[in-house]
Amino acid sequence: MRGMKIIILFWITLFFLLTGNSATEAQPQPQPQQQELRFSAEKAYEHAQYLTDKIGPRPAGSKGEEKAAQYIYYILEQAGWKVKEQPFSKVVVQHNPLEPENNLQVINSRNIIAELPGQNPETVILGAHYDSADTSAPGALDNASGVGVLLEVAKVLASSSQQESYQLIFFGAEEAGLVGSEYFVTQADLSAVRWMVNLDMVGTPLEIDVAGKTSAPPELVKQVANVVKNESIPFHLSRDFLVMTREGSQGGNSDFSPFLDRGIPAVGFGISGRPNGFYHRPEDLMGGVSLQEIDQIGQLILVMLKSVHPSSIGSQTWDTSYLTFQLGSQVFILSSLGLRILFLLVFFFTGYLFIRLFRGKYRTNSSAWIKYFIGALTMTALSLVVVGLSGVGELLWQKLKGVEILWYAHPDLFILSRLIFILCLVFLAVGIIRKIPFAQSSNFYWLVATGSMLLVTTFLALYRLDLAFPFLFWLLCLDLLYLWPNIILALGAPYFIYHIHWELLNSQQWVSFYEIAHRYVLIFILLYAGLLLPVLFSVLFCVLRKPKFIKPILKATRLPIIIFLVADLLFLGLVPSYSQTYPQILRIQKEWTGNETAQYHMSSSDFIPNDLAKELGQVHSKNIYFPAQGDKPPMNLEGVIQDKGGRSFSLTLKMNYVREPYRVKIKIRSPHSFRITQIDDFLPMSKLPRKVKLEGIEKSGQYELILERTPPHKSILQASIEGEGKIQVTVEVIFADLKPSLTLEKHNLSIDYLESYRSEFEF
Repeated sequence: MRGMKIIILFWITLFFLLTGNSATEAQPQPQPQQQELRFSAEKAYEHAQYLTDKIGPRPAGSKGEEKAAQYIYYILEQAGWKVKEQPFSKVVVQHNPLEPENNLQVINSRNIIAELPGQNPETVILGAHYDSADTSAPGALDNASGVGVLLEVAKVLASSSQQESYQLIFFGAEEAGLVGSEYFVTQADLSAVRWMVNLDMVGTPLEIDVAGKTSAPPELVKQVANVVKNESIPFHLSRDFLVMTREGSQGGNSDFSPFLDRGIPAVGFGISGRPNGFYHRPEDLMGGVSLQEIDQIGQLILVMLKSVHPSSIGSQTWDTSYLTFQLGSQVFILSSLGLRILFLLVFFFTGYLFIRLFRGKYRTNSSAWIKYFIGALTMTALSLVVVGLSGVGELLWQKLKGVEILWYAHPDLFILSRLIFILCLVFLAVGIIRKIPFAQSSNFYWLVATGSMLLVTTFLALYRLDLAFPFLFWLLCLDLLYLWPNIILALGAPYFIYHIHWELLNSQQWVSFYEIAHRYVLIFILLYAGLLLPVLFSVLFCVLRKPKFIKPILKATRLPIIIFLVADLLFLGLVPSYSQTYPQILRIQKEWTGNETAQYHMSSSDFIPNDLAKELGQVHSKNIYFPAQGDKPPMNLEGVIQDKGGRSFSLTLKMNYVREPYRVKIKIRSPHSFRITQIDDFLPMSKLPRKVKLEGIEKSGQYELILERTPPHKSILQASIEGEGKIQVTVEVIFADLKPSLTLEKHNLSIDYLESYRSEFEF
């Protein structure tokens, strides 16, 4: 036992030696002795309120976004900044690796750039996006709050001379995929930029985002975390994005990410935790913005501008494979060098235990391999069964409640329920499988668990060190388990796997992750069964090492565990699927199809509430249609098709709008391959990414190409298409319904109101 304590103390001491902490003080630079205006949270709040209440929704390219840009321009100019617009038009390729499709979207927007020269040319950039998610979202918290804070910071900075130069950038089209910030970094000279900070949703606890496709410099992370700690603001360093997000196609979740890609030190400020249900919804109003938190973040930004000073300027390189660990307000950073040293030591330690095992009493013969195989096969089958059964409670209550997305309001409770279910099943199963005639050598099961973990860790380490760390920690716990058999080590070994999932649960990515998991059930059962298998082998190792201690525990807990399982299942039935904080999303769309009479289309990703369906005299389903009032359509459309000979056709669409639409979507489908050889400014071919072609991609036996565009729109579209056989063209035009004739006020519902016009052509 004394030797075990020494080993554990060694690893803990080594960790602290390799990481250090964030106590490196960020020293404020000397400032000119000149009276500076104080930050006014009330003024910042008024700016956010104007954008939210007076202008309203500001999706990319819309009139609302244009008005917001004009307002920002005016305020900055009045404050004494040198201001300019940076209009842009970009073709964005929508990626979905699970469902490949060729979906191209033209985004038109503009950045507002303001400059305040200082005594030195070195520049600090402050950014915030001013667009909102869609035509229904007023975007108070996301991100009128960030814009309001920066506009007030601009007034404070302009009130006195500054040592450093400052640049404020208000990005357009962030919600479309960081389009404005990506465009800015490709056009700007960044050689004098020292660092960048981005505000996206103002509130506490503060989320400090330190990674996009790459990560922020450790030096900057330390300085920023230290300033936030000194200001006594609760914060969370986003380890989830550091470990996971950089593999995504977008790379990061806000406008600081493109700066990191160009070697400019940058961080993002947001709100920690899973966003409330009004995120990107019509309920994102000023009631969700705190005046006190605006004041806190505004003051923090001003202190940070004086205190944070990375040592280099311009594009640079730094250690990007480090890891961050947070304990309260203390931040520890494990550098890539420290990570490599840790990997080598753990690998050597594992190798030493392997040698010790094979030189010791561990012996086997050919006849025993059958029993070993039975044991391994039993544990594999158990892992698959346990993971599969963990979702029984969800399936049961989905059927009983008539709800598909049962977990939306309280995903944490459903995850906890699954974990409890898995643990209970494992304890019950261990008592049963001990009666199966498999090999009783505990060392074999430890060897299988540790050997497989060593292979996984090595493979991931060769790909990316930081991604492999959770498995390295697991491997170290398995090593310690061999010396000190303990059920706590067996269950706690995958701690960082749990931690990553907890980070994911408290992020904007959770809903899409959970939806994918439910959509591809078999893949995720295999994945999580694979993660559970080393845990089962570890538990079996402990049981076989200490049978006299474990056996009475298993016997005594059998009945309580069964009762607990039943209680767990019943408890899930009491958990509401939706709440006022996380309501069900419903869309009410007034639709015109060609010259037909309008109808209402009520839809949701889940079943529409039964009481609402009954009120409308409809069947309980996800889509409900019923007649609308006899309004005239917001447009009419005429399609002209000409055969140009061979395999070529020309398509002309004449669209007469009564009012400007927000989005025009054209879907081209054919059972045979086709391509667009020429198209007008609806989708400028000169702006296409190099590897992207205007051709159909096969999907479910049909070739498909989707073209979309945000405002401004033209009334005529012309294109030349090359293909054979039947080609179907579907035009769908979306309008914001700002004054809907049909409105609903229902508990736990968040409603989008839209209008659409749809027409189809075949040739």
